[in-house]
Amino acid sequence: MNLTRRETLDMLWRLALGLPVLLGLAWLGGRDYAGFFVPLYKWVLGLALPGFRVLSLDIHLNHEYVFATEVIAEHIQVLYGHLLPAGFSVQASTPMAIALLHPLVLGLAALVWPRLSWRGRLLRVLASLPLLVLLEMLDVPLVLASSIHDLLSFNLAPNGVSAPWLVEWVHVMDGGGRFALSIAAAVGAAGLQRGVGRLVGRRGRMRQAHSPNGL
Repeated sequence: MNLTRRETLDMLWRLALGLPVLLGLAWLGGRDYAGFFVPLYKWVLGLALPGFRVLSLDIHLNHEYVFATEVIAEHIQVLYGHLLPAGFSVQASTPMAIALLHPLVLGLAALVWPRLSWRGRLLRVLASLPLLVLLEMLDVPLVLASSIHDLLSFNLAPNGVSAPWLVEWVHVMDGGGRFALSIAAAVGAAGLQRGVGRLVGRRGRMRQAHSPNGL
């Protein structure tokens, strides 16, 4: 996409004006936004940790807001070559702020994307919603599951023997994967919006062709 100088300046202006607004909204409503997803996080965490029961997953305030969870082994199981007794519990936490990156990136992408009307930007936000849910499922609950496995592998297999991929997920996400997934979702939302727009346009033309007034 070749942008004109005016289009580039318009993008920069929307970025400069929109970023403080979105950050302000995140600061004001971030706790409510994160709390809305807690039941989903808890469900995904349970799926990611077979053999464990999620006792709690809540937002706590320490020196910052964090997602804190505690899980317990439901039965005797073998992990990393060692026996883990039933009733063994593990706690983990991660900053609440990480859940806010995805809506910020998707919101900014819809705001600064070139050659979109304001109606198109609203549609882009709507197209981003299912991808936002997917991002939230891949981030916080799997990061917590990764942290739990990291603690278990460190204590049971300090040499890293047979450590699953999930142990590395927190490092992948904190190492730039979170931002990369958000950017990919923003591009995916653009494709989804264009696909839906073409489908609606095609149906409209077909309806017009079969209408008496279209003859």
